[in-house]
Amino acid sequence: IATSLAAGEHEDLANKLHATNMFTESYWICAFCINQHASICGGFGPEPLPGTAAHARWDANRQDSASGTIFPCCDCAERKHFNDSPEECELNKFDVMMAFLHGAVPGFRQLIAIDRSFQVFSRIWCVAELVQAHTCGITQRVQLCSCEGLRDDAEDLGLYIQLATLTVADAEATRPEDRAEILSKITSISEFDAQLQAVIFGEHGLME
Repeated sequence: IATSLAAGEHEDLANKLHATNMFTESYWICAFCINQHASICGGFGPEPLPGTAAHARWDANRQDSASGTIFPCCDCAERKHFNDSPEECELNKFDVMMAFLHGAVPGFRQLIAIDRSFQVFSRIWCVAELVQAHTCGITQRVQLCSCEGLRDDAEDLGLYIQLATLTVADAEATRPEDRAEILSKITSISEFDAQLQAVIFGEHGLME
């Protein structure tokens, strides 16, 4: 889809979507549905300690992967709302939003687009949303770049081990305050981790 849009093939894409009855499908994408100007548009989050893996990820995320150019930040005057103003903040209500949409939208389901290195499972916001959907009984679907590392006959079990040993305690967030807030809502890390494993590998899990 991105390739077709970039090439200006809008009409052809629309025809294909109509032909598959997908033209009227609606998606909630946080990057578009949450007001970024009221939160993170002005920067890249606190800089982690140089020389750490966290700093390497932070530095990579602020650069164009092709040119290496650092993305420009927005200089708008919109007031930012984070953990210090929870009522106005739009970032901290994913659980309520998901529960509402599940009850209000017939056929509502969650689509998880998994990156090549499965880093989505290391981000605390993503992990929390996966478990929230599973807990609410929201149907979940996965889009993988490749299943190569998960095949039964895969020679390298690194990816499987990575997923099988996941713990929310190791998950990260751009802002330490967000990580602390999400962890504070989890009464038992071990129970949450067990639920996460059910989400991924359970009978009706993402990797079934």
